[in-house]
Amino acid sequence: MSDAIRLKDKTALVTGSSKGIGAGIAIGLAREGADVVVNYHSDKPGAEKTAQRIEKSGRKAIVVGADVGTSEGCHRLVEKGIAHFGKIDILINNAGIALWKPFLELDEENWDKTLNTNLKSVFLCSQLIARDLVKKNSAGSIVNISSIAAHAALDCLVPYCASKGGMTLITKAMAVELARYNIRVNAVAPGTIEIERNFQTDPDYPRSWEPYIPLGRAGTVEEIVKPVVFLASDDASYITGQLLFAAGGELAYVPMPRADFAREK
Repeated sequence: MSDAIRLKDKTALVTGSSKGIGAGIAIGLAREGADVVVNYHSDKPGAEKTAQRIEKSGRKAIVVGADVGTSEGCHRLVEKGIAHFGKIDILINNAGIALWKPFLELDEENWDKTLNTNLKSVFLCSQLIARDLVKKNSAGSIVNISSIAAHAALDCLVPYCASKGGMTLITKAMAVELARYNIRVNAVAPGTIEIERNFQTDPDYPRSWEPYIPLGRAGTVEEIVKPVVFLASDDASYITGQLLFAAGGELAYVPMPRADFAREK
């Protein structure tokens, strides 16, 4: 069987797929044969562009605006997706925010907004889709998009780190409970990735990170898409409860500035 049809007759929902990694994943899933529910919160034009690219590949797409940080938004998104396509076989929990703020300056609003968008959405969307899959006696795959922050701290991003750390354990816990229904749950954790960003705190991103990446460069969106597609497909039929870091060795390296082999730019 050709790799190009690994997801034939499948329907996927990708949260936060109007731009960046989410858009890349939505397009990548369609390239492998899936129809896709494209989700956005504020960037409708971006979501429509993603849908257009999906349709150009010969697959179907619908665009659904919904804030997955709320219960109402998650229900609306999942219900519209299932109503349109009849089922959702693959869920990619990609939506996420990172609000930079020193710990001592954090407020409850920052904490709640980050945890709701990054973690509560995973619980709500996964539960809604899993319930529908169980009702229909259908197998499924959930892939959560995590971060290197699931392993170690990033400066001034306490709520973000907490949300991604929580994602590691919710991935494992859901995988164990849903295994009996043949619903697999895994996560992919990107490192420094080359996408459009507005980083006021680091205008040189991602170049400033390169000395700390053993492969010597930022990753591409496609280098995240490929492992996500793999985990979503039957190629990973015996893989569940796993967190895969796609970070160019970033977490394997302890910088040694005075060493002869220090990566200086």
